[in-house]
Amino acid sequence: MSDDLKVIDGGVGAPNAVLKTLDLTGFKSFVHKTHLEFAPGITAIIGPNGSGKTNIVDGIRWALGENNARILRAKRNEELIFGGSESRKALGMAEAIMQLDNSSRRLPIPFEEVEVGRRLYRNGEAEYLVNRSRVRLRDLQDLLAGANLADNAFVVVGQGLTDQILALRPADRRTVIEEASGTRRLQLRREEALQRMKLSETELVRVNDILREIGPRVEALREQAAKWTEYETIRAELRRRALRWYRASFGNTAEQRAELAARIVGVDREIDRLDDYVREGESATAGTEEELLAAREEEERRRIASADAASAEAGVRERVAALEASLAAIAAERQRTGASLAALPAELATLRERRSRVDAEAAAGARRAREFADAARVAEEDASRTRVALAEARAARVEAERAHLLRESDEIRLGDEERSLLARDEELASTAASLTRERAERERERGRIASELERARDAVAESARTAEAAAERAGAARNELQRIDGDLALLRGQIAALGEAVERAEAELKARDSAGERAALPKGFAWLGDRIADTDAVRAALGASLAAPERAPDDLAKATVPKGCRRVADGVALFVAPDDATALAAATTLRSGAVVAPSGLLVLPGLVRLVEPRARAERDAAAQLRAMASRLRDELAAAERARAIVQEQRVEAERRLAGDEERLAIAQRGRSEAERAADELATAEADVRDLVRAREASASAVERERVDVLGRRDKLARERDAAASARASAADAFAVAERAEQTAVEAHNAASRQAEDARLEAATSEERRASDVRLRDTLDEQVGASEQRLADEEERLRALASQERDARSRLEAAQAALGKATADARDARRSAELARERALAAEGSRREQEQRLAKARERLAELRGERGKLAVEEERAAGGLRLLEEQVRAELGLAEDEPLPDPSTIALDGEPEEKEKTSTLAALQRLRRRLIALEPVNPLAATELGEIGERHSFLSTQKSDLERAMRDLRALSDELARTIAEQFSATLQAVDREFGLFFQRLFNGGQASLRTSEDPEEPGIDIYARPPGKRIGSLAQLSGGERALTATALLLAILRVRPAPFCVLDEVDAALDERNVGRFTQALRELTDRTQFVVITHNRGTIEAADMLYGVSMDEGGVSKVISLRLSELDAVRAG
Repeated sequence: MSDDLKVIDGGVGAPNAVLKTLDLTGFKSFVHKTHLEFAPGITAIIGPNGSGKTNIVDGIRWALGENNARILRAKRNEELIFGGSESRKALGMAEAIMQLDNSSRRLPIPFEEVEVGRRLYRNGEAEYLVNRSRVRLRDLQDLLAGANLADNAFVVVGQGLTDQILALRPADRRTVIEEASGTRRLQLRREEALQRMKLSETELVRVNDILREIGPRVEALREQAAKWTEYETIRAELRRRALRWYRASFGNTAEQRAELAARIVGVDREIDRLDDYVREGESATAGTEEELLAAREEEERRRIASADAASAEAGVRERVAALEASLAAIAAERQRTGASLAALPAELATLRERRSRVDAEAAAGARRAREFADAARVAEEDASRTRVALAEARAARVEAERAHLLRESDEIRLGDEERSLLARDEELASTAASLTRERAERERERGRIASELERARDAVAESARTAEAAAERAGAARNELQRIDGDLALLRGQIAALGEAVERAEAELKARDSAGERAALPKGFAWLGDRIADTDAVRAALGASLAAPERAPDDLAKATVPKGCRRVADGVALFVAPDDATALAAATTLRSGAVVAPSGLLVLPGLVRLVEPRARAERDAAAQLRAMASRLRDELAAAERARAIVQEQRVEAERRLAGDEERLAIAQRGRSEAERAADELATAEADVRDLVRAREASASAVERERVDVLGRRDKLARERDAAASARASAADAFAVAERAEQTAVEAHNAASRQAEDARLEAATSEERRASDVRLRDTLDEQVGASEQRLADEEERLRALASQERDARSRLEAAQAALGKATADARDARRSAELARERALAAEGSRREQEQRLAKARERLAELRGERGKLAVEEERAAGGLRLLEEQVRAELGLAEDEPLPDPSTIALDGEPEEKEKTSTLAALQRLRRRLIALEPVNPLAATELGEIGERHSFLSTQKSDLERAMRDLRALSDELARTIAEQFSATLQAVDREFGLFFQRLFNGGQASLRTSEDPEEPGIDIYARPPGKRIGSLAQLSGGERALTATALLLAILRVRPAPFCVLDEVDAALDERNVGRFTQALRELTDRTQFVVITHNRGTIEAADMLYGVSMDEGGVSKVISLRLSELDAVRAG
């Protein structure tokens, strides 16, 4: 027995019963409170079918926390409450209270006795009770689990449950043994551990995926950080050299620009003066316009106000008419209310008089009910005394019958034993001859089966080796397929990310080309791509950048095309070179115009610079991203091809594995059939040996019985004469007992009828009194309603008077408002006429101001034309400065909004010569090329490396924790599995041993055992049962009685190994005959040392073995009643 199981001692010799009492109130057919006390040992409950015996079993189930209405033989929980009958009303509540002995403290609660129970109300509300205190269902189940009463299928064994165990599939039968072994909680803990391990495994896969994803990222960030450091060093050197070149190249262009700027300032002053004049005039015009709009708005408002005043006057007139009609209606309603109020006092007096009569009748009914109740109590006492006399008479008659039957049974048994001895002699002789023939046949069969078994085992071993190799190949293919799927998912994610990056880069380039850098163009400049089809516009857009100031436009058109270059458009000195080398070679021969290379290199006469280095770097980065995406797509295609190959290999391996497994299954079935045949042969040989031993023992026993029968025959002959005189006296005693019993029965029936008549009369009186009470309550309600209606009518009359006064005051106010509305309408019409005159005057003032402003605008346009010419000249000077600034920005890599240093603040060791300027420019170009070669760079690489490195370290720690947790959970699961298997195996062995012993006791021989099935997919428990003298191949071949005895033996074995504190057996012995009932009750009596039994039975043998007896009957109203009899007290009465 497992240590975690708690056994509550009970039965004969125990100081107290485990289940002490059960109280049922309103539960199913138990309408009135029914109190049952249970004795130690066996308590039998008897009664006719349909009397409510099984309702007691359902009450115990329900009090223990059962919630399945089907198990409680109901469709809904409301059906557990008494639903009424033709003579009784339905109840609103059902209650079941059990009192348990807790003197051994097996229930974890500090009380000697514990009450557990349950209530259910008609509205669906339920209560769970422990010592009359409300608790939760879970609290009740936890309390009962301490005494092995919760989730124990063998506390209440219902009708047909034992036979169902035999009909179950082996896998379902294994569940029964598992419940008996008490491993259910361990199984739940193991399932919880496996679920947590599964979640940890999922989390570990996620962490590994993230680590595989960010691992390459960490290495890439290290390279990017080193690259950024080198990039910053080169950029600092480039900045230093670019600033030196910028300071040396800054000329007198700033002075020329300052002179032009001064002239522009003078023109701007005149323009500002005229602008001020125009603005003032426009402001005045706007003021005049506002006055005009205001006048028109005022005119419109006055007109609307006039219309509103007229509408208000009409509305007031309508309200006056409505108030007059309402006042008339209130007066009529007040008159009707007064008439209704006058009739109410008479009606109220009539109701009060009727209520007084009903009170008098109720008092008289109460007196009659008390008189009938006293009569019923006296009749019940008489019936109780009559029942005692009846029980004594029946006991005397039973004792007489028992003595007579014992003598007759001895004579019959002696004759049967003589005839049985002769038959057994003949049977033993024929059995010996057949056993000799059968033994020789079994020897020949054993040799054949042994050779078949050896061949089957060899085939199974070969198939197992082939299947194992195929499974390894299939597993390797599945693992490879999973790895390739992971790589494919990673590649798809990288391709998607690169695709998004390419799209973002291209979108940014397009946006910058179309908006950002266009917005950065100086005033007066335009983009070449927008006007490439218009040569005049191209020439105007390029301006002095494509020709020297002294060259004419015709000279630009005739400019010589450098070698290897091509002209963009006719009449424009802009050329395109195929590469940087061709553009640099053209710099020696270029006299006017400009040469542009695809890399952004711009060659001007005497000057070489880079155009849009940042945009080109971004385009290079976008090109690199596209190239990387293309490479990853190639890798993805290769991985998908590899996956298809591995998939084909996996399908082929699984196909082979399926074939090998099928062959293995065939071989295993052959081996199982051979082993089964060997087992059957071994069983048959054992049967033969048993029969031989049994025959020899039977021969000896027959001889001993023959001698014993001869001695008993002589003894019986001597006792027969003495029995003749005893029989005569017993017959006289029997007749006297019958007459006494008949007298007692008649007295009992008469007393019962008197008590029943008294109870019926009392119930009738009580019903009439209740009817009078209900009638008085109804009259009270009617009186109250009439009084309330009287008060309401008076209140309504007062409210109507108040409403009439209020309506008159509102009518007077409305008539005053009507006079005011008429005066307001006249004032509004006069105001509208004045507003129209003001609007006409404002319109004439506005036309005069507009004529003066037109002349000032003409002079302002002339000044702005002059300023435009000066601005073009100033812009040309500024263009040279901007070109120089752009070159410096390009070389320094400055943003457009980042200011340039003041050239005068840049320190020089000395004025550089022209040759030094050229060498500085070449050095700048070399440094720029080095920077471009390093691009793209990531300035945030160091920061990202720190963040991702920290995350990588955190995830690595988390991975270690998850792996350790999985190891611990796996160890816990394995330990629980071992514990479950050991506990199940120990329970199965114990139940198997006890099953065999009880089977032999109930069958007086034979063999029975429990065996585990050999199906690896669905392990189960097979039952082997062989009654004595029979060859049974399966349970289906057993007769009904044999099945009942086999199921009973299994139930007794489980109760022996896993005893419940108390056990309720509902007609378990129904299929047993009288002889087997004796063996069954003897086994129950042996089990009462640790289990208390409550047996629902119709069997006389079980009733005689009980320590206490309850009889259940049902009256015509469908109400169950209980009568108890303690057999030990009856024996004491007999002995006295």
